[in-house]
Amino acid sequence: MSSAADSSSHLRLTATLSALATVGAGAAMALQGSANGALGGILGSGVLAATCSFLTGLVILAVVVVSLPSARAGVARAWRLVRTGEVPWWMTLGGIAGCTVVLAQAFTVPLIGVAVFTMAYIAGQLVGALVVDNTELPPGARKRPTVGRLLGSAIVLAGVSLSAVHVLGQGVPLWAPVLPFVAGALTAAQQATNGRLKMMSRSAVAATFTNFLVGSVVLVIASAVTFLAGAGIAGLPELPGDWWVLIGGACGVIFIGVTTQTVAHLGVLLLSLMSLFGNLLGSLVIDLTFHTAKAAIGPMTFASMAVVLAGVVVTSLRPRPTRY
Repeated sequence: MSSAADSSSHLRLTATLSALATVGAGAAMALQGSANGALGGILGSGVLAATCSFLTGLVILAVVVVSLPSARAGVARAWRLVRTGEVPWWMTLGGIAGCTVVLAQAFTVPLIGVAVFTMAYIAGQLVGALVVDNTELPPGARKRPTVGRLLGSAIVLAGVSLSAVHVLGQGVPLWAPVLPFVAGALTAAQQATNGRLKMMSRSAVAATFTNFLVGSVVLVIASAVTFLAGAGIAGLPELPGDWWVLIGGACGVIFIGVTTQTVAHLGVLLLSLMSLFGNLLGSLVIDLTFHTAKAAIGPMTFASMAVVLAGVVVTSLRPRPTRY
């Protein structure tokens, strides 16, 4: 009995710590969005800004892999599993979804702000998570959509719709809130594949490194195509004054690394909700402090956030066990 109680207590503690870590990762994601959006404005190219962000993260992870024997062993183990077919090759393509996120940040944050970007992104993530959690793809047990999850997700979508109407009324093009929504939906599958690769390779670093390597290759190719099409660089960051626009890659490493570790304890949907909470808090502070987006924050933005957070609460509630 004592052993069962200790095990239950340990599971609750692990879930709580995983939730707190995911909230922190969500705040880092808000900072990443602001940095990548600002870098895209300086360079005059959202594609190039996304590429710089991913390459920065790849360099950080390469240093970690070279420095830590356990990380090197994890990467070798992950690639061996892919080579032998024990892990399907397509499970290494999560970085492509990561590309869509940093591209969406670079192109849309200057238009709609970090807060609205966050709500549109998470709405897409929720829709994707409801589908992905009901498959065998995530490393944890299958989580079927309950009435609470469906209702909570519907409330979140209603809140995001309010914010979308608000920014569209300020002259922002329709694609601006749609792009982060699509990126969020793709991220749900990315988190599931990263979590499974981490579980099978027994290395969060291996899964994160693979994610950034694939994403960097895709974005370098995209940047090359952009230059061949005749696009140039508008300017370069002024150091040390603009140093902060280069931290997007580091924030991405934090987000992917933490969520890869915690998805098995939370599931894709709950992980999305916890990262949303941290992301909203961080984005609100950033937007209120710097006021850099074309669309201004107003009462509708706060109302949207309140509705979204209400949806988070509803979705997170666990149904009571039925007594017979």
